[in-house]
Amino acid sequence: MSTLGDFRKAIEYHEKLLKVAREVGDRVGEGNAYGNLGNAYQSLGEFRKAIEYYEKHLEIAIEVGDRFGEETAHGNLGIAYQSLGDFRKAIEYHEKHLEIAIEVGDRFGEGNAHGNLGIAYQCLGDFRKAIEYHEKHLKVAREVGDRVGEGYAYGSLGNAYRSLGDVRKAIEYHEKHLEIGTEVGDRHGEGTAYGNLGNAYQSLGAFRKAIEYYEKHLEIAVEVGNRVRERSAYGNLGNAYQSLGDFRKAIEYHEKHLEIAKEVGNRVGEGKAHENLGNAYRSLGDFRKAIEYLEKVLEIAIEVGNRVGEGSTYGNLGMAYWSLGDFRKAFEYHEKQLKVAREVGNRVGEGNAYGSLGNTCQSLGDFRKAIEYHEKHLEIAIEVGDRVGEGNAHGYLGNAYQSLGDFRKASEYNEKHLKVAREVGNRVGEGYAYGSLGNTCQSLGDVRKAIEYHEKHLEIGIEVGDRHGEGTAYGNLGNAYQSLGDHRKAIEYFEKHLEIAIEVGNRAGEGMSHVNIGNVYLSLGQFENALDKFDSAVKVFNTLRSFLKSEDDWKINFRAHYDSAYDGKWRSLLRIGKIDEALFAADQGRAQTLSDNLWIQYKLALPSSDVTFDSKERISRFLTELSIPIIFLATWTCDQHLPINIWFLRRGKEIAFRKQRLEASITGKDPIRVLLEAILEKIRPDDSAETCEDRTFGRELYNEFPSSGEVCGEEVGNLPLLPSNNAFKPFYDAVIGLIEDLLGPEDVELVIVPDGALSFIPWAAVIESIRIRIFPSLKSYQLISSVPKGYHKKTGALLVGNPCSKQLKEPLEPLPCAQKEVEMIAAILKNTPLVGKQATKAEVMKRMSSVGLIHIAAHGNGDTGQIALSPNPGWTQFPKEEDYILKMSDVQAANLRARLVVLSCCHSGRGRILKGEGVVGIARAFLAAGARSVLVALWAIHDEATMEFMKRFYQHLKEGKTASAAVHQSMKSLRESEAFSEMWYWAPFQLIGDDVKIEFDAKDDVSE
Repeated sequence: MSTLGDFRKAIEYHEKLLKVAREVGDRVGEGNAYGNLGNAYQSLGEFRKAIEYYEKHLEIAIEVGDRFGEETAHGNLGIAYQSLGDFRKAIEYHEKHLEIAIEVGDRFGEGNAHGNLGIAYQCLGDFRKAIEYHEKHLKVAREVGDRVGEGYAYGSLGNAYRSLGDVRKAIEYHEKHLEIGTEVGDRHGEGTAYGNLGNAYQSLGAFRKAIEYYEKHLEIAVEVGNRVRERSAYGNLGNAYQSLGDFRKAIEYHEKHLEIAKEVGNRVGEGKAHENLGNAYRSLGDFRKAIEYLEKVLEIAIEVGNRVGEGSTYGNLGMAYWSLGDFRKAFEYHEKQLKVAREVGNRVGEGNAYGSLGNTCQSLGDFRKAIEYHEKHLEIAIEVGDRVGEGNAHGYLGNAYQSLGDFRKASEYNEKHLKVAREVGNRVGEGYAYGSLGNTCQSLGDVRKAIEYHEKHLEIGIEVGDRHGEGTAYGNLGNAYQSLGDHRKAIEYFEKHLEIAIEVGNRAGEGMSHVNIGNVYLSLGQFENALDKFDSAVKVFNTLRSFLKSEDDWKINFRAHYDSAYDGKWRSLLRIGKIDEALFAADQGRAQTLSDNLWIQYKLALPSSDVTFDSKERISRFLTELSIPIIFLATWTCDQHLPINIWFLRRGKEIAFRKQRLEASITGKDPIRVLLEAILEKIRPDDSAETCEDRTFGRELYNEFPSSGEVCGEEVGNLPLLPSNNAFKPFYDAVIGLIEDLLGPEDVELVIVPDGALSFIPWAAVIESIRIRIFPSLKSYQLISSVPKGYHKKTGALLVGNPCSKQLKEPLEPLPCAQKEVEMIAAILKNTPLVGKQATKAEVMKRMSSVGLIHIAAHGNGDTGQIALSPNPGWTQFPKEEDYILKMSDVQAANLRARLVVLSCCHSGRGRILKGEGVVGIARAFLAAGARSVLVALWAIHDEATMEFMKRFYQHLKEGKTASAAVHQSMKSLRESEAFSEMWYWAPFQLIGDDVKIEFDAKDDVSE
């Protein structure tokens, strides 16, 4: 009866036999009845209950000395633990089974034990060891004339070779199994062989052939009344039709699978059917329904203790959320998948989890992290012989290096992917490898070759029914023809990509298709059409971004990754003459993550949707609220030239727009950065390396910004006309020179909203006569200006200077001037500073949230501006970074109420330049954490000059001046001094955020 799948009836029968055995005192019969009950519950997927019965069987067998019963019980326990995903425990039981079989001379049992050990090692991903055991099973089966066992050994070998990626060899073994099954009349084995052959052809991408074999499997299962095998055949047929893109038919088969599983009470089979249905609905683009089904799978897997199923379901849920565009949740599920795979020792599953984590990071634009994960995937795949996984890992690495612009390395990995895919017969993988190679060829300038590769990808995608791959190939062909100037053909391919992306629910692909079509229309001068496409893309990407919630890095990388949509929108608006709308469209994508943090930090009423300024009413209201003029800058690189777009905003006036190209001989990815570096090489004082004590750690002094001597020349109004030999003349001419006619004598202060590397320009040196403040965006300007009065503290100061680093493995140079600096400021403010060993990270973090002023004079990281403090106590040999580095994440986690933060550290204004978000570094972290204003240094600062600057700065603050006025006056004093007139000494200081006043009251000194 159990053979027919009626396990409930079988249980009734075996319970009756158990009762009789107990009544007559037949201990052996009682043990066998327990064993049979275990088999029935095992078939129902109730593995824990099965184990209970197998353990009773084992106990009785040992008690009565029934060695054969003991052997059987060990084998059954091994299979049950294997079903639970506890492969290590399963192997222990199978090894005991093998030991007893050899001891009692049970050759059949010995062969089966070898086979079961092979299956357990295969589940662990150790395919080589699995093959060794299956070959031993085959040898024993041949020696004892066990033709059925011989057939199953061939089948198991076929499955192992398929896992290794050697599908052709797998087919040979499955055909031998089929031949034996047919010859000896083993209909069950014959059906199993057909199912395995179907799986093999499915792996090859030969889905039609796979369906033929699955249908034969189904036919035999129905004929012999084996409901379990019938269920399995329906599931396989569903997967095959899903691969062909016939998702509706796939769902029909999966529903039949589910129906039978429920009918026979097989919870594991029920879970598998739910899993297949979830994947089918994911392919249809109905991700919510997919997730519903997958959550049922997870529930069943946890209920029955199926750890392997639990892990794979986490992976499927991760992919569903990835398809939905919720990359944060996808990442969480793939981390759970990784955790389970490690716990159960599933090396292949562990590798796949790393691959999925890498793909998620790649979708978020974090290519370096993606590469780390893909390298782990590749390492595991090679170690366990997972050829398909090895090929995929090569492909993923190729894509990541392609995104980083390392096309040679990308090409190497893509060639390896193609080679492996061909060797193992992975047609889908082969298609993607061609597509990746095409992208690399295009990046290297060989567009014709790229088209050849993309056409091969398209051909394979259509042949095997891979709709996602087909869509990707159309998109890549569109890019290739666009680069050739064939706009008509490009649009044709992009529209096909868009159609398929919408059909299969690929939201990111949908967004990029809109961007690509928009770019073609922009090239054709059809600006209204371009605007429509870019607007559609922005809506898609804003929806996807909304899923990321509060994860700063992910949001930032995501925004930078899809910057072309936001750029395209404001550029299109400019081309159709909508100047005001273009400005606010540009700002819509600027510093989005910072603005998100400010909404939360200041507990302002959240908007119903993404805040935009797309109506005349909003524009008018914003202009009315302005207190000082604003210059908003937007750039994009075009053929190594840099157009700078300038909007000038003044209260009560229409928005003025000017446009200029940066005049310079520029090569490289970031023209502004290249130009700044060249300026510094030319102008940096010869003695600066000798006279500066660089407050930098993590790298050498970064020579990025210029210094200069005389800058004042003739004046027009109140604006200095820079001499022609001044290093900053290109920036003056490109920006300030274009709007100088809009400024008058009454303008004493100016806010600049820079773009990209323009954030690194010392604007106070470009235009000396006006106070300058920087804001990352108009939106952040509005939000910080909207903070309720009283939110930021006016009193209390935290002064930190010269933290001690002697305990570090590589101690940093002491900064005696930094200590003198804070002691001098403490004397002005009547405050006690934290210096030396007192300036621990823990103490600084503890005090930061309760003061109105924070001043830190310490070493700053040359790349990110992160700050080195004194190590916290409790470390063993050497402090770790988390014990002493004040990271961006540490600052972001603090709830600051400081009106002013002064970061008197080298490079504190530095960070990653990311399109859209701007400079992502320690200064931005302080702003996002609640600081109203942050004073930073753009380059390596000179100790004595900085001490003189800070002395004057705090004296001016004490006199009641605003931070902006204090900075301006202090710079002027240094500029007019004999010792520090060089721009290098006074120009690095930049004020980011609002203008503030500080009230100094000794009674509020919280640092005492």
